[in-house]
Amino acid sequence: MEKKPTKKRKNALRTLLFVVGALALLLLSMAVTIGIQQCMRPQKPVVTTEAPTETPEPTPLPDRSYDSRQKPSFMPELDKLGLSDDELTSYGEEYFTPENWLDITPDDLKNAVGCTVIRHIGLGYSYIVQEGAYYRLGEGDDGKGVLDVLLSDLNDDGEPDVLYTYHFGTGYDAQTKIGWFDFATLSGKLSPFGMQRDFLALNAEDGAYCVYRCTRFVDEEGGFALHFTDRIGEVVEQSGELYLMLD
Repeated sequence: MEKKPTKKRKNALRTLLFVVGALALLLLSMAVTIGIQQCMRPQKPVVTTEAPTETPEPTPLPDRSYDSRQKPSFMPELDKLGLSDDELTSYGEEYFTPENWLDITPDDLKNAVGCTVIRHIGLGYSYIVQEGAYYRLGEGDDGKGVLDVLLSDLNDDGEPDVLYTYHFGTGYDAQTKIGWFDFATLSGKLSPFGMQRDFLALNAEDGAYCVYRCTRFVDEEGGFALHFTDRIGEVVEQSGELYLMLD
C-alpha cells in the first residue's frame, strides 16, 4: 500500500523547486543583460594594415680624436709664444721642444688655409701658426687648452675661419668657452659665456655650427678623443660678437 508524502516532505520539495526556479530566473536575467550589452557595444572599426615606412637612421654624432702621433715637425719659436721671460725661465726651454706639442689641425682646415693648430700637451697653450706668425687661441695659463677645432664661415663672408672650444682654470673654477678666429682680419673673439666643469665640442650641421657637451679621454702621449653626448645649442655671430642660441 503506497504511503502518502508527509507534510514535512511536501515543504522540502516545495523549497527545492523554489530555489531551482530562482536560480534559473537569475541565470536568464544575466543572459539577457549580457546580450543587451553586446548589442549596444560600438563595433570596432576595421583597421587596414599598411607596410610600415622605413624610419631614416639618425645621423650619428661624431667622435673626434686628436692623435698623439701628429707631432709638429718644427721647433716653435719661443719669442713668438707671447710668454714672459720669467715664464720661459720657470718652465725651461726644454719644455717647449717639439715632443711637447700636438698638431690638432683638421685636414680640411689645413687644406683650405695652410695653417697649423698646435697645443702644448702639458700647459694647454694653443696657437694658430701661419706663415711664420703665431696667434694665441683661448686664455688662461692652465687647463686643457684647445679641445676642438672646426673649419667654418661663421660670419658668412665667403672666407674660411675657425671655431674652437678651449678649457682653462682648475677645480671648481675650470670652464670651457668658445673662440672664433677670422683669417680675413687675423683676429679672434672669445665668447662671454662658458660652461663650468663641462667639456664642449663643435659640429657643423646643415649650415649651422652646433655645440655639444662631450667627454674627453687622453692617452699617454698627450693625444685625446672627444665623445659627444648631448647637444646644447647653436653658436652664431652678430657684429663680431659670439652668441649661443640654446636648444
